[in-house]
Amino acid sequence: MKITLCSRLISLVGKNMKDSYFDLNTFGKGIQGRFAANMGETAYENWIKPVRAVKVDLANRTVELQAPSDIVMQAWDNGNYTAKFMEYAYDVAHDFFKPELKVIKVVANPVNNQKSNQSNGNFVATDYQLNQNFTFDTWVIGDANELATSAAMAVSEQPGRQYNPLLIYGSSGLGKTHLMEAIGNRLKELQPDAIVRYITTDDFMNDWVNAISKKTTTDFTSTYENVDLLLVDDIQMLQGKDRFQEEFFNIFNKITKSQKQIVMTSDVLPKDIPGLNARLVSRFMQGVAYDIQKPDFPTRLAILKNKSEEVGISIDNQTLTLIAEQIDTNVRELEGAFNTLTLMARAGRPINVSNAQKILEHLNITRQKVITLPDIQKTVADDYNVSINDLIGKKRNSDIVLPRQVAMYLIRTLTDTSLPKIGQAFGGRDHTTVMHGTEKIADLIETDYALKQRIENLSTKIKEKS
Repeated sequence: MKITLCSRLISLVGKNMKDSYFDLNTFGKGIQGRFAANMGETAYENWIKPVRAVKVDLANRTVELQAPSDIVMQAWDNGNYTAKFMEYAYDVAHDFFKPELKVIKVVANPVNNQKSNQSNGNFVATDYQLNQNFTFDTWVIGDANELATSAAMAVSEQPGRQYNPLLIYGSSGLGKTHLMEAIGNRLKELQPDAIVRYITTDDFMNDWVNAISKKTTTDFTSTYENVDLLLVDDIQMLQGKDRFQEEFFNIFNKITKSQKQIVMTSDVLPKDIPGLNARLVSRFMQGVAYDIQKPDFPTRLAILKNKSEEVGISIDNQTLTLIAEQIDTNVRELEGAFNTLTLMARAGRPINVSNAQKILEHLNITRQKVITLPDIQKTVADDYNVSINDLIGKKRNSDIVLPRQVAMYLIRTLTDTSLPKIGQAFGGRDHTTVMHGTEKIADLIETDYALKQRIENLSTKIKEKS
């Protein structure tokens, strides 16, 4: 049974909305992409990504946004996200709305259902329907995701067998959720009666809190254990939450011992998640873990061509090539630019290199100079007031070692340079020395706020110079 825990209507009141051209899915994706490009990854993942556009009423000019919890909607109020939604709605689809666009918020009926269920003392788990667009058919395979894709396909055909659990990890916006939900959709095709549950880690924790408050922990446990496939997004959110880790550990064991399948996503490997219990790290790694990296140019171009065919809009290769060349960060930003281009096409405007370039400039995406190792070394050396020779030399005093490790960390995070090549750039050091240095900085910024801010400022300065 699907119960929406909390949702609201956000009414978009505008004149001259071109109903015949309007496409809610494209519109929503365009706004999501704009949010992702203009805010931090953590805030986006926690407060924007979970909110889905589920209904549009063209007659009354309303769009219904559905959120999984009161906490998310409260964040929208506190974070001024509603105003941003209005801004991006016009920004992404100015052909549909006039500048006088207003946002009106009202509470939708599902909240009453929630209160009714709570008064009856029944436990109702958060239950997202799988995104039917997230399939293997719409997934583009490339060098950056080949191994993860192969494992995902194997799991969808024989769950609970060879790869259990399966962990898919990598930076935000690279398609981890798409690949994970593709497993669920494929299993449902092969086994229509299979019980598949998709959940974010945040919602798992919220459900546990609700179950405790209603004294329905038995129902909670039963809901999560009696599945054929459990898909858990953003498992790194368990970090530092010992009580939730204990409960997840118990459920994890029950599912795997029953030879049912668990698939998880994370930003990093379990061993690199701070505050994660050693028992969980061990359990998570008893299966297989594959990463998804940034897509290379051929994969980015293939993604755009695939999206073009999916929406039925013909776009010339030169225009797609321009977008694929200039957006090399992640799939989410790539699709955000494409969705904006699609809206332009649906409004009857020509799709060409000139208009694509305007979109990229509007998204603050322009052709950038490649960030080089000397650029990073010089910026760090200047900031710490040390010489380049000392930075890459043999000195081991603390006022040299720290900036050296910071420079290594920034090279590792801002470029695709391998560990051995980074070592060569620092006086021929061994790759294990580089690994130790970058890991040390990664650990330090978890607790040293001043260092974290300094590194973020250095990162911004390096990008601005490039």
